[in-house]
Amino acid sequence: MVKFLLSFIVSFIVNLLIIKLSSRIDRLVTDHLHDGPQKFHDRPTPRIGGVGVFIAFSLAAFYAQVSENNNYLMLLISSLPVFLFGVLEDVLKKISPKVRLLAAALSALLVYLLLNVYLTRIGIPYLDNIFEIKLIALCFTIFCIAGVANAINIIDGYNGLASVVSMIIFFAIAYVGFKVNDQFVYTVSFIMIGGIAGFFIWNYPFGKIFLGDGGAYFIGFTIAVLSVMLVKNHPQISPWFPFLVVIYPVFETIFSFYRKKVLKGKSPFKPDGLHFHMLIYKRVVPFVFDININEKLMRNSATSPFLWLICSLGAIPAVIFWDNTIVLVIFTIVFCIFYVWLYRGIVRFRVGRIIKMLKR
Repeated sequence: MVKFLLSFIVSFIVNLLIIKLSSRIDRLVTDHLHDGPQKFHDRPTPRIGGVGVFIAFSLAAFYAQVSENNNYLMLLISSLPVFLFGVLEDVLKKISPKVRLLAAALSALLVYLLLNVYLTRIGIPYLDNIFEIKLIALCFTIFCIAGVANAINIIDGYNGLASVVSMIIFFAIAYVGFKVNDQFVYTVSFIMIGGIAGFFIWNYPFGKIFLGDGGAYFIGFTIAVLSVMLVKNHPQISPWFPFLVVIYPVFETIFSFYRKKVLKGKSPFKPDGLHFHMLIYKRVVPFVFDININEKLMRNSATSPFLWLICSLGAIPAVIFWDNTIVLVIFTIVFCIFYVWLYRGIVRFRVGRIIKMLKR
């Protein structure tokens, strides 16, 4: 509880200072208004809220290291490449997605070297045998960690969206960590929840500060590392537990890659206006509220709760059936089918019909 409160207070104060000082360092930290498929705010806004989360985690980690062990410091060091390159993008806006992915891969390699964190199984018979070859296990681990870090960044499009989704995921990880008596995973999860909550107060609903790439990549990286640690260190935990917990951001990323690269032949790194959360913003929010919401801030903040619910559809069964692979696989398949059905329905302007079906 002390570490949670420390993280919350530090993040709250640091983000307040960033907001207050943003006018003095406007060029470096502020996201200005300009046209683009992923711009949905109506005023210049500082976009380095992740700095507050990272500083909060750092101080809580140093405190925990003194009283417990140095794993906290090793995790912090491992996260530096992915966080710093994310912040550089927030400030310079010139760091390509490929470079940021490479930074995430470097962080994943560091966490292996410093904490010996890598996947040893994926819960699929015969394929698990391949993971006895350490190089294959390491490469797949790096791919997964970098992928989850990128997935959290992709869904960070509206006030409160990525932050609450991340807190839901960390709560799920903390619960299972508590069930298997993994104090490190449990503690880091609550440190992260505290830091994100301190940011969330300033971000939702009024959008006074944005998480930024640095914050999103750092949070996604930490989620992925804790997930791998749980699976590696506790054989009773199904590898499908963390996958179902993060299914919303991960499947959004996979589906976006398929939609852009396979269907349209375009670069998956090129932004467009057809992400699931953007369709909710454009078509579902105005329909549900039955009014013409022209004011961007109101419409922006009204979008996120729909996605919090979507995330919970994966997290809740994952927490309940965390040790049952078959049930987790079934829920994963059901979620993916539901997601595609929902996406196609919204794209084809069937919002009214979908809502009526869901109300039955």
